[in-house]
Amino acid sequence: MAYEQAFGDICAQINATFEIRQLIKYCGGQPDKLVKSGEVFHAHCPIHGDDLFRTLVLNPRNNTYHCNHGNCPGSKPADFLDLIVRSKQKPLAQIIENLISEFGPDYFRLSQRQVEIVSIKSRESMSAATTNE
Repeated sequence: MAYEQAFGDICAQINATFEIRQLIKYCGGQPDKLVKSGEVFHAHCPIHGDDLFRTLVLNPRNNTYHCNHGNCPGSKPADFLDLIVRSKQKPLAQIIENLISEFGPDYFRLSQRQVEIVSIKSRESMSAATTNE
């Protein structure tokens, strides 16, 4: 399964491309409510739906996030794609396919072959989800 490694590389490439404001907007948050503090940004967490406190910490240097709310599923540091998966509650391959559809492969600097790999992976994940129901 050589395309498994290729899919991982695609995920890393997409994760590294995201601009913080677009990431928050895509997750259903409000980019205008972001607060910069040193090298990180603070936002309302789209995973547990906090509109009062800015518990989400986004680090653009290493493309990671974590939520400071102890009961949030995003309380452990993870990459930006994990934030999208958790906030949208969809499989990673489907998220990647949706991102490519919305932003276009050029935005993420993806080749046609990489887009095909994502499509294959997305079909597999949807097939597996249907089988598990």
